Amino acid sequence: MSKINLSGIWKLSCDKEGFSPIEANVPGDNASALLRAGLIPDPNVGLNEHEVQWIGRYNWRWERRFTVDREFLNAERIWLNLDSVDTAADIFLNGRKIASSEDMFLRLRVEVKPFLQEGENTIAVAITAPQTYIDRISETFTYHPPRREGNGSFFYGRNYIRKIQCQGGWDWGVSLVLSGIYGEICLENSSGTRLEYVRTEQFHSAGRCNVTVTAEIDALAAGTVPVTFAFNGETRRIDAALTAGKNEVSADFEVGNPKLWYPAGYGEQPLYPLTVTADGMTLSKRIGLRDMQTVSEKDEYGVCLKFRVNGIDVFAKGADWIPMDSRPETYTRARYDALLSDAVEANMNCLRVWGGGLYENEDFYDLCDEKGILIWQDMMLACAVYPDSDNFLALIRAEVIHQVKRLRDHACIALWCGDNECAQFVPREHENVRKVVCYDRVNQAIRHAVFAADRTRLFWPTSPCNTQDDFTDQDTESQGDMHYWRVWHGGRSVDAYYEITPRFCSEFGYQAFPSQNTVDFYVGENGRNVTSPVMELHQKNNAGNSKIVEMFTRYFRLPAGFEDFIYLSQVQQAMAIRTGVEFWRTLKPVCMGTIYWQLNDNWPVASWSSLDYFGNWKQLHYHAKRFYAPVIGTIVPRENKLEFRVSSDVGSRVCGTMTVSAVRIADGCRVKRLSLPVDLPPYGAALLRQLPAEEWIADPTQEFLLWELEVSGDGKSYTHRGDRFLTEYKHCELPKAKITHRLSRTEDGKFLLELETDKPVFYLFAEFRKIQATFSDNSFALLPGETCRLTFRTGAEVSLEELEQALVIRDLRSSYDC
Repeated sequence: MSKINLSGIWKLSCDKEGFSPIEANVPGDNASALLRAGLIPDPNVGLNEHEVQWIGRYNWRWERRFTVDREFLNAERIWLNLDSVDTAADIFLNGRKIASSEDMFLRLRVEVKPFLQEGENTIAVAITAPQTYIDRISETFTYHPPRREGNGSFFYGRNYIRKIQCQGGWDWGVSLVLSGIYGEICLENSSGTRLEYVRTEQFHSAGRCNVTVTAEIDALAAGTVPVTFAFNGETRRIDAALTAGKNEVSADFEVGNPKLWYPAGYGEQPLYPLTVTADGMTLSKRIGLRDMQTVSEKDEYGVCLKFRVNGIDVFAKGADWIPMDSRPETYTRARYDALLSDAVEANMNCLRVWGGGLYENEDFYDLCDEKGILIWQDMMLACAVYPDSDNFLALIRAEVIHQVKRLRDHACIALWCGDNECAQFVPREHENVRKVVCYDRVNQAIRHAVFAADRTRLFWPTSPCNTQDDFTDQDTESQGDMHYWRVWHGGRSVDAYYEITPRFCSEFGYQAFPSQNTVDFYVGENGRNVTSPVMELHQKNNAGNSKIVEMFTRYFRLPAGFEDFIYLSQVQQAMAIRTGVEFWRTLKPVCMGTIYWQLNDNWPVASWSSLDYFGNWKQLHYHAKRFYAPVIGTIVPRENKLEFRVSSDVGSRVCGTMTVSAVRIADGCRVKRLSLPVDLPPYGAALLRQLPAEEWIADPTQEFLLWELEVSGDGKSYTHRGDRFLTEYKHCELPKAKITHRLSRTEDGKFLLELETDKPVFYLFAEFRKIQATFSDNSFALLPGETCRLTFRTGAEVSLEELEQALVIRDLRSSYDC
């Protein structure tokens, strides 16, 4: 078998009048090519989003020449591999049409030997404008579900085309409707067979794991072909008698005393190399051995939903993942690595790949395997009812089967989910029976496709969802998973998080603006006002700014200036999400997952993310590092009582003390102290004590609560510290503090920032103008007499002098005038 790689520089043309062909990368997208050629401005800056809307209105043609020699042509079989074409396209070889594509998530493998010639050849991919395709394909439907449109774009009917649904904009996303060719594009040949997929099945018992490896092989004709399996230092060769068409060939391996794979924080992530070879084709993978179950069953509280790995019920700590950029050409392993490393650094062990984006490439899932990040994998349908025509259902079935077969051997994949929130678009009263039938037909097609490709994992019909068999989506807190949006969208106070006991909360969130440096990047000097045109363009939630300001008025004094507004929005976001997560983590085993919306951004924007577009940590991400710590304490004020709670994800008994102090706001003096013994079983949680609030703080405008948790277990020590005000911050006279700092380098070359204060400060936050930096901690309370030592890393080489000039230190009191 040999291969001709067709990636590289292609010629890109467009049917826009006056457009001259330009060079474009493959893999790549047309927007990136136009940006490099200087034909469009950067969509991420200023009001430039308006200037790029024309891209999606035209047809695009990608073309290149390549050479084929006689030896390659003499092979019995030659095919073209296209991992992804975005989206509606005709493919030509030497001017002859060889295939069409209607689904960017479906790999194409096309037999092309009759179309090739010795010497120079030409390949072309002609991609139809999405709206043209949508209007054309809709004419073939007998039932037309309501067309869904993007946010701020002409992309009308996104649910009628199998491409990234958020390309036309979302309430956090830029409108950039593009086209492109992604993944591997190549010509391959063989003597007649093709290795299509490889799958593994694991069977665990005491001290051993039996692994069955199965190769899916497509053969032109009947014959005997040697198939070689190499795993765990052993090799099996099977002379497989193949028939024409699809074949499966298997080999069994036994691993004694296997090194088991665990989610981050629960153990290590060893990976075993696997290689399968047939007729010169080789597929290689790394396999994590683990007994993975997603448990959904009735219990005394309702219907649970939880991940069980190697017999341990894992509390899922994480966030929802969206595409990391609006331009797929920019997806690099380094960018994936940075975001996923930041997730693990914040003590996350789970991400939900949201259904309005894309099935990510292999780098993403490989890195999740390496880092121990469990993946809740949506299929790529979101917030719509999708067509149920025979052709559309066939596309979805083929897409899901391919993607599940591609991804199923990743240790990180925990669950397959049918869609995101699509059931919410089906009327509850069944006044439109056809819409109900339509959704059910699509969902059942996905279910059967998942089962055809992988029966080792649970299929969850939709998110949110009550049970495996109930797609009616009541979003019930006692059953399955829920999306809790009553605080942000519903306008409830953050205390509303205390009113529910979710079994698994897979979406909830609160908005904030990105880092000040990111805001400066897209705003420039003339738009530094929250309601300026550029700031409002980079706020895609129509009511977003109003909700932020309205919540300010409930809890805080209004910020004094533009930068204070940015800072305070992040304080508010962190406060909201921290309130929910700290409480819900202490409700184990009833609640077994908190996945907040969202981890990342696909452009610079005000959003629910904790990491902004450039990877800057918002204050929320620093708080996540603390509220997702292995052992936490919290104080929950409910019904005029204080609940002192703790939660542990440590696999051994943990013992120690939770010290609670009432602290004067004016000077930081501890006026009352309570020491509570902590003794938790492995992976346990508990309500330690419940006391009347007035016994602790007579005047909550003068005092706040501080807890300091110190426990040990599993041979390690764990600490957790936090504070709780029992009234709104705006009611308290926070003191103006003098904060001193010292910048230096440690002996091992790391940067060190030391902070002290003469008065209590809250949400103390350090950053550097025009310098990206990630701190060991940030956004916390600091009391007089304490020295806080923060190490940090920067995105580029920088001197201490430059850091000193760029340092900005903020706290809650400094954000307002009086």
